[in-house]
Amino acid sequence: MEIHRIATNVAKAYAFEFAELMSYLQMASSNIPMARSKPPSQQQQPSYHCINQQYPNILKIHSNPDIYTVSDFLSQNECERLIAKASLGMQPCLVKNANTGLVEPDPSRTSTNANIPQREVPSITQKMTSLANCSQEQLEILQVLNYKRGQEFKAHTDGFDSGPTSACGFLDSGRIATVFCYLNDVPEGGTTLFTKLGLEIKPKRGLAVIHFPMSLELIEDERTEHQGSVAIDEKWILTTWVWKHWKGDYRYDEDRLPILSADII
Repeated sequence: MEIHRIATNVAKAYAFEFAELMSYLQMASSNIPMARSKPPSQQQQPSYHCINQQYPNILKIHSNPDIYTVSDFLSQNECERLIAKASLGMQPCLVKNANTGLVEPDPSRTSTNANIPQREVPSITQKMTSLANCSQEQLEILQVLNYKRGQEFKAHTDGFDSGPTSACGFLDSGRIATVFCYLNDVPEGGTTLFTKLGLEIKPKRGLAVIHFPMSLELIEDERTEHQGSVAIDEKWILTTWVWKHWKGDYRYDEDRLPILSADII
């Protein structure tokens, strides 16, 4: 454990140097001929991450692909405090342009968001890991999203069609589960629609939703395509993604996130 702690501290201290070295290694490895992999058997079935099916109030609302909800996952008090905390740091949603490598406004998502440090929401982080059956190190940075009238998130999956991906601090990995929770009641608009399943979920404060955008073999499950329908009434959501492997790029370390407020939830 002591060796692991020392190694982690060194990785954090030299995060940017390691990242630069990794870019050179990736360029070098791209020139090495790779053996062709055999296509998977038609009979081979993908496997998926197992969440905590004993979590209070959990309900499977769709099978194959599996989608779950958890009512009252967050309390009214937790939701209201999260909204107040996030309101201090809302920014336009950004995405990395695959062609230019530049980070720019996301054309498919017109909402605003704020990154929430785990150290400011330890009880909520514990709920996330308990429900998702994962470690904190597997969680992507928690985000609170705000949709005002007319804003939306166009149809997408949360997986990657290229398979194993390096992003958000994770290396050659993938998102094996999505967990999000509505932070307010939304009387009109703003539903979550799974476009290929005909499944529509109406936002309700404290209701969590869990689905699996990639298999454990890191193959995107296109059946989980979903969209955040155009908001009419304002909508707030807390969301994160579970990756198959622990975070390895410490430029994205939780400790680097700025403090939002002194309120520890």
